[in-house]
Amino acid sequence: MVKKACNKLIITSCSVILSAQLPAFATLIPQPDDSLSIRNGRLTAYQNTSSADTVSGKKLNRIVTANALQALQGQVAGLLVRSNSGKPGGAATLQIHGPGRFGDTTPLVVVDGLIIGQADNLNWLAPNAIETVEVLKDATSAGLYGMRGANGVILITTKKGNTGQPRVTVDLFTGVQRSNQAPQLLNSRQYVDYINDSRSNGGLIPAFKLTNQASLDTLLKTNTDWLGALFRPAPVRSAYVSVAGGNESARYLIAADYFKQDGVILGADFERLSMRLNTDFDLADNVKVGQNMTVSQSVQHANDGTSGRTPIEQALKSAPYLSITNPKRIGGYNGTTYLDASNDALNPIGLSVLTNDRQTSLNLIGDLFGEWTIFDGLKYRATLGFDLRNFDRAYSMPAFNMGEYNINLTASLARAKQTGYNTLLHHQLSYTHTLDAHSLAIVLAGSRQTYRTNDVSAFADDLPGNDIRSLTAGQSSRNRTVGGSYAFYRVVSLMGQLSYDYGRKYWLTAVLRRDGSSRFGPGHRFGAFPSLGAAWYLNKEHFMEALPYLNTVKLRASWGKTGNDNVGDFQYASLIAQNYNYPFGPTNAFLGVGAFPNTLPNPGVRWETTTLSNVGLDVTALDNSVKLRVDYFRKRTTDLLVEVPLPASVGAAAPLTNAGTIDNSGIDLSFSTERSNDWFSYSLTGFASWQKNKVISLGDRPTPVFGGLVQDERVTATAVGQPVGSYYGFQRVGIFQTRDEISKNPSLTGTEPGDIRYADLNKDGKITDDDKTFLGSPIPTFYYGFTASVSVRGVDLSVLLQGASGNQLYNANAYWLNGYQGRYNAGTEVLARWTREKPSTTQPRADASGTRNFRPSDRFVESGSYFRLKSLQLGYTLPESLTSGFGASRLRVYVGAQNLFTKTKYSGFDPEFASNQALSEGLDVAQQPQSRMFLGGIQLNF
Repeated sequence: MVKKACNKLIITSCSVILSAQLPAFATLIPQPDDSLSIRNGRLTAYQNTSSADTVSGKKLNRIVTANALQALQGQVAGLLVRSNSGKPGGAATLQIHGPGRFGDTTPLVVVDGLIIGQADNLNWLAPNAIETVEVLKDATSAGLYGMRGANGVILITTKKGNTGQPRVTVDLFTGVQRSNQAPQLLNSRQYVDYINDSRSNGGLIPAFKLTNQASLDTLLKTNTDWLGALFRPAPVRSAYVSVAGGNESARYLIAADYFKQDGVILGADFERLSMRLNTDFDLADNVKVGQNMTVSQSVQHANDGTSGRTPIEQALKSAPYLSITNPKRIGGYNGTTYLDASNDALNPIGLSVLTNDRQTSLNLIGDLFGEWTIFDGLKYRATLGFDLRNFDRAYSMPAFNMGEYNINLTASLARAKQTGYNTLLHHQLSYTHTLDAHSLAIVLAGSRQTYRTNDVSAFADDLPGNDIRSLTAGQSSRNRTVGGSYAFYRVVSLMGQLSYDYGRKYWLTAVLRRDGSSRFGPGHRFGAFPSLGAAWYLNKEHFMEALPYLNTVKLRASWGKTGNDNVGDFQYASLIAQNYNYPFGPTNAFLGVGAFPNTLPNPGVRWETTTLSNVGLDVTALDNSVKLRVDYFRKRTTDLLVEVPLPASVGAAAPLTNAGTIDNSGIDLSFSTERSNDWFSYSLTGFASWQKNKVISLGDRPTPVFGGLVQDERVTATAVGQPVGSYYGFQRVGIFQTRDEISKNPSLTGTEPGDIRYADLNKDGKITDDDKTFLGSPIPTFYYGFTASVSVRGVDLSVLLQGASGNQLYNANAYWLNGYQGRYNAGTEVLARWTREKPSTTQPRADASGTRNFRPSDRFVESGSYFRLKSLQLGYTLPESLTSGFGASRLRVYVGAQNLFTKTKYSGFDPEFASNQALSEGLDVAQQPQSRMFLGGIQLNF
């Protein structure tokens, strides 16, 4: 059915669709003498009407990361970059002008014209290979990508070869990472007292192991620092070598990259080896061909935890009186038993060492292109893009016994393989012409992009030995499982773009794009996405002549529509649930395998639409040494997919309907200044962004959209009038001190003195879920970045500062650190807990039998504001008179540090983390934090 539908889709659009070789944008504020021209298949003119920003590869290289997107942090106004976690090779979450939908809000990523997608964390591409990164934010830039540009676009251009003698570049560095702050946990004596107090208050039988003096004498001799044992200093090292050169008819760049990063927690590392070849050849005066290609292999050992818990969560919960190892147990590691006050925390050290999660990716990504200048001003360009990936995951677990809660009787092995094919066929015809004061550029483009994914998985346990890596070696066929899937997705488009200017004073850009996606049902697959931008260079007018120190004063505005088809496959159809038993026969004696519709269909489901509006002012002054940009933006997304609940009697889940609306608005402010002479230079750049997010409509849905599951309770809600993914729970008004106070005020069932008192917001005399309210938002209302560079006679210093404020974080770690659950270890805050002898007005009592004191509430919502010294680097470039003796044109040595200083009130590991899912953002569930890094390196050019 899918194949037939997609073939019809192709025929309908004449097999010509999706523009991927789209325009590149120049500097922060384009100069008015930029001409209308086509270079490398990209129109350079409409940058004059756009608010797009460009970051050079040189700036990106100041940040050490496996993911080039992470290096954009603190560099671009309107772009909020946060690390998903600190694990090696991990992904980053990017968000342009706030979340515009309820799902993935990641911008579209395009590398050398090839649309990579939104799920790629880009750890296959070496940051050294990047020439520029362009961030497309407004209608006349992001609108060029039509149905897939709603979240904005990240346009990456890699380095190319140039005419001249071969030039060799070598960049080497090595460093060490260390964990930052960690919470203070109870020692063995404090832990035993706390557990006994919790069980006593909860009316539970005392834990014999923790009250018997003989066993206590043994237990208290051990005081294990589980966090200290899990974290470690971790090395990082990188080597990049490139050779570039060419002549008038051929240019080339060959590069090799090696990157290795160990994790600051045991069992995690990332290693990448890649090679890149970029070439272009002039076959004739009017014909050019070339290619951009990367081959990379990465191997990542992940340590994300088991049983839904991260290793850090296990370490926080573990009893300090237990030793890490136990030679008497299979596998050699210790663990809890049922006598340990029901503490079911698993040994994070043993799991990190014994389990092996190896993930290998082999990628071939690039494009082939040809360009024909038909006559002066008219060019035709054809591109064949390809993104071929092979992913292999092997997860093995040996036999071990780490206590009664964690026993693996036999070795087990799981394998998963996935192959992905992303191919692009693109055609583009461009024309430029200038007549007197008039300049015109026209681009007509069409292409087709197809994604295919195959995956297969298998599992077997009962292996005869820990070193066996054969799935067929499992001794019991009942414990073998196999699965797999196939996915197909195609996008087709047509695009027309017109740019016009008069006298380099008035500029106009218009774009019309028509997209089709196989993700939607018949009759709803195609949509048109227009955009329009205009600019006026006021400095060209006579009334500005009195201000000669102003070089450029430009007023611009844009409006347009983009879309989003990243909504999943087959949302228009009824999904079928399989492998359910169904009774047959008069006595229901026979059970057959059945299937049923799991969701109701909605044939009318279509893309989500975002309308972008932008007004901006660009100013340059003092011989273009000072630049200022101010933008006001508004982004309204309509037709958001929302589930409208149905009665359970319907027998199937409700389909998604296009009903929601979200508004984002704000102001971006950017500035830069630079000066240089023969011996001294400096550069200062920075930005500040203010944003506001608000849900306007959920259609006919009568209740909020709940998300963010923590401890089996939903802690976020998305409702009309509130920001997306706001925290939702009870408000505290204090701690009950007496029974008389409890009797006079609403409370939860079973409340005792020392328990938290919650606000009765609806004034019904009871504390129920109806008293929950909105407690804050994970979306920053203000974020900023500042970069300073100075060089004096070969000595250079650069610093990057960045931060965010106005947002809150939900500290799920506090459920264990001071949730008073009465079986896990806790933070030292519980030493000030309420007791009859020492009543507290801030810390509740310990209670092992109730959940009253760790219900979702503002107790776990903290300020997420932070200010961070992200990068500091000091270098020295030797005089050329010293380096020329061994043929080098430049030799620079440097030392640096990352995440050196963070100012925050947040009590968790790290205030900077993200999940890229708007409905469950800002939940700190003990993911690996970012680490502090110290490094040194050398840069050499021949």
